[in-house]
Amino acid sequence: MEKNNFIVSCKEQVKTKDKLENIIYLAKDNFWTEALPTTASSNFLADFVPGENATVIKLLTKSGAILKGKTAMDEFACGGTGLLANTGIITNPHNFQHIVGGSSSGSATAVAKGLVSFALGSDTGGSVRQPAAYCGIVGFKPSSGLVSRYGLIPMASSLDTVGILANSVATTEKVFLVIAQPDPSDLLTIDAEQTTTKPVSFFVAKKITILKGIEKFLSPQFAESYQKTINILKKKNYQIKAIEIPPEIRENLQLCYLIICSSELVSHLNSCQGITYGQKVNNAENVGAKVCQIRTEYLGKSVRQRLLLGSYFLQNKKDCEKAYLFRQKVKNWTEKIFRKYDFLLFPSPNSEAPKVEHSSFFFTGSETHWSDNLLLLASLGGFPSLSLPIGFVNGLPISVNINASYKQDKLLFQLAKSIEKEIKAFS
Repeated sequence: MEKNNFIVSCKEQVKTKDKLENIIYLAKDNFWTEALPTTASSNFLADFVPGENATVIKLLTKSGAILKGKTAMDEFACGGTGLLANTGIITNPHNFQHIVGGSSSGSATAVAKGLVSFALGSDTGGSVRQPAAYCGIVGFKPSSGLVSRYGLIPMASSLDTVGILANSVATTEKVFLVIAQPDPSDLLTIDAEQTTTKPVSFFVAKKITILKGIEKFLSPQFAESYQKTINILKKKNYQIKAIEIPPEIRENLQLCYLIICSSELVSHLNSCQGITYGQKVNNAENVGAKVCQIRTEYLGKSVRQRLLLGSYFLQNKKDCEKAYLFRQKVKNWTEKIFRKYDFLLFPSPNSEAPKVEHSSFFFTGSETHWSDNLLLLASLGGFPSLSLPIGFVNGLPISVNINASYKQDKLLFQLAKSIEKEIKAFS
C-alpha cells in the first residue's frame, strides 16, 4: 500500500468469509490494535503497542473485514484541520491547498481517495462528520451507547463516539450493523434493538425541520445546492418546516463543548505522564519535573493548549457546572424537536473546506460562526447524525447533515439512502 502522511502502518491478515466478505478497511490511530502501534499520531505514544484489539476491531474481524492499516489524525484528536499529526500535515484530496478537516483526517482522505470503502474514526464534536463533509464522503456518528468505545483512546468520554467514514450510506449501514453490539467492557453500551421502524417512502409524508435563515450564511453556490436538496424532498412529499434555533443555544454551543471536552481531556491524559504510558524520561529530579519535561518534549502545542484550558476550567467549578447544565438544555431542546419532527437537516458545515493558510482560526478557543458549530448538537444531545455530500463548490465537496431521534439510527439511514439516490440522479 502507498506510504503517505495519512496511512501510518499496515498489516497482513488471513482472509476469511463472513458478513463483510473480506472487505478491506482502515482504522484511525486511536483504536487499540494488537501487534500494531497505536500512537494517536503523537510522539508521546510512539512506542505504545496494545495487548489487544479494540472491541470494534474484534467485531469487524469476526465478520470477515480485513484491517489493512492505521490512519493518521490530529494528535490525540485535538484539532479539526488535519494539520496536527506527528507524521505531517494531511490536505484535502480534492485540492491540496485546502484542509481535509479532522480529527479523523487520514480516515476521510483514504476513503475519498478510494483506497478503502470504509474506515473507522472517532467523533467527539464532529471529528468524523466534518472531514467527511470536506472530502465528499459519508460520515456517521451513531447514537451514544450503541457502539462500544472499549479500546478507543478517549478524548472526552461523555462525548466520544465510534464513527464510520464510507463511500456510501449502504456501506455505512452495513458496518454499523456489525459493530453496534452491547459490550461488557463498556458499561455504557446498550442494545441496538429499537422499536419497529417503518421504511421511509417518498409516498408517505415525513416531517423534516430545517433552521430558519441559515442559507444567509452560505455562499450563493452552496445555498443553491442546499435549496435543491430541500426542493427534492418537498417534491417527494416530505413536509418541511423551518424553525428558529434559540439564541442561547447558538451563542453557547462552542463554549460549552470547549469546557466539557478540555476538562475531560485533562482527566483522560493523566495517565500520559511517562510512568504509566508514554516516553520515559530518567534524568528529571522528581516526578513533577519528569511529567513537565516529558509533556513539554513529546506533546504537541494544540494538546498542551487544551490541557491548560481544561485545567483552568476544572479549577473554576462554576464554569463546568454551567457547561453540563447547558448541555442538558441542548438535549431537552432537540428532544422537543424530535417529538414533532422525524429529522433535523442543515448544511454540514457552512462552507467548503478552507485553505490551509487560512485555518489558524480552527485552533483551540478560536471563535467561529454559530452556523459552523451545528454538528455539536448531536454530540451534546447523543442522537445519530450523518453528513451526506450534495455537490461541489469551487471544485470542493459540500454536504448536508441529517439528524434523527435517539436510537433511530436505522430510520436515519433510510432517509439518507433516499436523498443519496435522488442527488445522484440529478447530478
